[in-house]
Amino acid sequence: MDVITRRLPDRITHTTKVLAWATLISNIGIILTGGAVRLTASGLGCPEWPRCTADSWVSTPEMGIHGAIEFGNRMLTYVLIAISVAMFLAVVRLWATHRALVVRTVIIGFGIPLQGIIGGITVWTNLNPWVVALHFLASAGLVLVATQLLSRVRLELNLSAQPGQPLVDGEHDAATRQLAAIVLAASWVAVVLGTVVTGTGPHAGDPGSPRHEFNAELVTRLHVIPVYLLCAAAIFMAIRQFRLRTSPAQRRAVWFLIAVIIAQGVIGYWQHWTGLPILLVWLHMLGSAVLMVAATMVFDRYLGRYRTRSLTQRGTVSS
Repeated sequence: MDVITRRLPDRITHTTKVLAWATLISNIGIILTGGAVRLTASGLGCPEWPRCTADSWVSTPEMGIHGAIEFGNRMLTYVLIAISVAMFLAVVRLWATHRALVVRTVIIGFGIPLQGIIGGITVWTNLNPWVVALHFLASAGLVLVATQLLSRVRLELNLSAQPGQPLVDGEHDAATRQLAAIVLAASWVAVVLGTVVTGTGPHAGDPGSPRHEFNAELVTRLHVIPVYLLCAAAIFMAIRQFRLRTSPAQRRAVWFLIAVIIAQGVIGYWQHWTGLPILLVWLHMLGSAVLMVAATMVFDRYLGRYRTRSLTQRGTVSS
């Protein structure tokens, strides 16, 4: 075992960054493939779980395109697991110096199969919209953790010769810190309420699946309340940055957030007023995942406690 362990990486390299990018992209990707399953009414393309049918682990030609789409989405879970294992092996020898990285890979590694189990429960419950929402939110949580993992790996590579460099690398004050917290919280509330809107809408994943019996107009209006709060927080952060000596990374995070909010808002209103066409709903799901990335970046750049380490450093590790 020691021989195998010694063959694992003992430092952060560009391969580590590639794996961190792959971790983030793949977790966004499964949100998109899951959306394709629902939007093509393929949610029960494989009517059993963990088997595809009572007699087969895989989809059969008789199940048609819906079976192929649903089974394909299930198979992507194994790709995510493989990437998460590779990511863990790339940093596990750094436990003493880079514990924050290892912990995040463990969270992702256990979160992926948990997300798969929730997916199985959605099948058992005939795509109950509350369980479908939980399935999506689990993926959104993994996107958040993967974003934090990537930002820390990139920081280590950019400043590997200067241990102790903080993730919050520019000026900040009480106002920007509070706004950063509001950004992440409002984004989460908007995403959660967005799943309620989706569960009330027409795209159930299967014609026979249940839907929320809420008033669609009401839940849509509730959904935009945290969005307006998010917009206000992002604007105030952008204005406040002009009065502080913020770093380029901090400014990029805020402006990226604003760009995502604008794009997501345009798609959201467009899909609402055009009767929820499939392509726009799918793009809005992508926007939700990217919003989680952007909000996490802002939070990290103003409230993250992480500092770069030397390869031989021992002792207390911040998060």
